[in-house]
Parts: sequence; structure tokens; C-alpha cells
Amino acid sequence: MPAFFLSRLILVRHGESAWNRDQRFTGWADVDLTAEGVAQMHDAARALVAHGLAIDAAFSSVLLRCTRSLWELLDAADCTWVPRVLDWRLNERHYGALTGRSKPEAELTHGKEAVRRWRRGYDARPPLLDADADATAQYIPLDGRYADVPPDSLPMGESLHDTVQRVQAVWQDLLAPALRQPQTVVVVGHGNSLRALIKILEGVSDEDIVAVEVGNASPVVYELDAALRPTARHVLAVPPRRASEIL
Repeated sequence: MPAFFLSRLILVRHGESAWNRDQRFTGWADVDLTAEGVAQMHDAARALVAHGLAIDAAFSSVLLRCTRSLWELLDAADCTWVPRVLDWRLNERHYGALTGRSKPEAELTHGKEAVRRWRRGYDARPPLLDADADATAQYIPLDGRYADVPPDSLPMGESLHDTVQRVQAVWQDLLAPALRQPQTVVVVGHGNSLRALIKILEGVSDEDIVAVEVGNASPVVYELDAALRPTARHVLAVPPRRASEIL
């Protein structure tokens, strides 16, 4: 690698999911990719290969749309042998009782201003999910992937600020140590967990981070120095496909 950077971090938002397509609040619901989403991840892999970016290590959330996206990316890039780490702290923001609802449904129930504040405020939490009584709990299986997580650490609804805090923890525990080696690390995440990483890397303000958009399967490549400060940032071009707004 050139002397002016030590390692590379590549952020890739998962491909389109069924609820992205339907514009439903997804959060921790375990929703699979659409055919479009699979094609998007193949596009991302081709962009990485075209730029000569060989992946050395990979990280993902534990949600299906991310784990499948990571597999499709590595398969299309012919590097399924790359070590992979799944961590729940890279999950999407937990949308609480909004989970499964469309934006118009949520606005009808709670009002447009409340929904706008939950979507675009940094500290605003949506109504929390009552795991015992709320029907939306059916969408969020707290199964073996969370077996080692203390129950009081699992959220029932989060603000973007909450999401940043848990992503900060996985940054310190796993990602930063991996990036202190001269290698290329890919993180396949979600709109809000990747916003959190961008905030950590670039020092984006609380006010500005809510307006940052990360496109599905559009790789964002950072070159990092020994202090893990970005020395360069590139967004790789991929063919235009259906866009999914970050709710």
C-alpha cells in the first residue's frame, strides 16, 4: 500500500430489501433481499473488482438482509473465503413500535410532525416496542444470534444517537483493531448504522448526520492513516438502480 495510508475501510449498505421496496419501517425486523437487492450487491462486487480492491476481512450485522448481502458481495467478488464477523451492534436502528408500518400509516396514527421528528431528529426515540404485548414483536425474533447479549442491552426502540453509541462500541472493540493492520476491511451495514460509522470517522455534527444518505450497495471507500483518520474518501460508481430512502 502507498505510504500515506495504512488501511482501507469500505462501507456498503445492504441491497434493497422487501420492506425497502414497500417503504416500511424495518429496523430489527428480519427481512430478506429482493431480486433487485441481490443484483445491487453484484454491482457493488464488480465495482470493487474493477478498482482492484481485494477484501481481507468482512463485518456485518446479524440481520438477514445484511448477512445475505455480504455473502452475495463476497461470492460475486470470488472471495467467499474471507474471514467474516457478525455483530448485532451493527444492526439497523431499532424503530420500536413503528416496526412494520409504512410512513403514511405512522403519520396517520401519530401525526406528521411526530414521525418527522422520529425520522430526522438525532435524539428522538419512536414509541418503544412492548415485546410482551405489541403485535409488531412478531417481526423481531430474539433468537440464538442474541444469545450472548445481556437482555437489558437489547433495545426496544432507538434514536439515531442511541445507534451511534452502540456502533461506537463495536468500532472500538472490533473495527479499529482490524484497521490497525495494513488491510482492507468491508462493513456491510444499514442506512443508520453506516451513518453512525460515517459520523465517527468524519466527525459529522449531530445536526448534519441525519441528512447524510447512503445508497444501497454503493461502496464508500476510506483510506485511513495509522491514527485511523481518513486521508481520502471515494464513492464507487455503480449502475443506477431503484433507490431506497433511509426512513
